[in-house]
Amino acid sequence: MTRETTIARALLVLVFAPAGGLFGKAVADAAQGREWWPWLVAALVWLVVSGLVSMAVSNRFDEHR
Repeated sequence: MTRETTIARALLVLVFAPAGGLFGKAVADAAQGREWWPWLVAALVWLVVSGLVSMAVSNRFDEHR
């Protein structure tokens, strides 16, 4: 496995694990009859922000090649 592949896998975990936890919290709160939408919004915001950061980092590395 190359160094880039290792970094990509680590970043994948760092992006999707928190989002999965937030989605899971939304589901758990919905099952208990509590407000679930703030957790869902937080998960979606996390995915959008981390995606934008990922694109910025990727573009930055492409400029230096």
